[in-house]
Amino acid sequence: MYVRLAMDYDEAAFLQMAVANLEETLPGEPYNVGKLSTLFRRGISTAQPTIFVAEHRRKVIGFAMSYMFDFDYRDGHYTTQRVIYVSPEHRGTRAAVILVKELVRWSKSTGAIKIEGGNDNSFKSDRTAAFLEHFGFKRVGHHLEKLL
Repeated sequence: MYVRLAMDYDEAAFLQMAVANLEETLPGEPYNVGKLSTLFRRGISTAQPTIFVAEHRRKVIGFAMSYMFDFDYRDGHYTTQRVIYVSPEHRGTRAAVILVKELVRWSKSTGAIKIEGGNDNSFKSDRTAAFLEHFGFKRVGHHLEKLL
């Protein structure tokens, strides 16, 4: 099992997992597969987002998607972990661990000052936070939203 940058030939696997992630974490929320495909292709061509995939026996089993942002108020930049997804049959393996480790390694290599992460839905929020704390993440504030 290893992690690598997503390549153009990973699009079908990414789309399948991205849809599964949305259906699991945001049930009933509408989504657009064409928009997800555009997002993936933008990531391949511009690295914004940067997408990593976990592969086991030549099959993509998970992905992490992150962005890089300049600070609004100071010099430097930070990265944001938007999604970490591992297919259900590979949960409990080291797939999520190696995805986060690669996110941390990559973020350091870009000179990022920090990584923001977590989840922006109510799917296993405490478990996600506890998992990320193992890598040195700290809980800061709360994520709030108002549906309109």
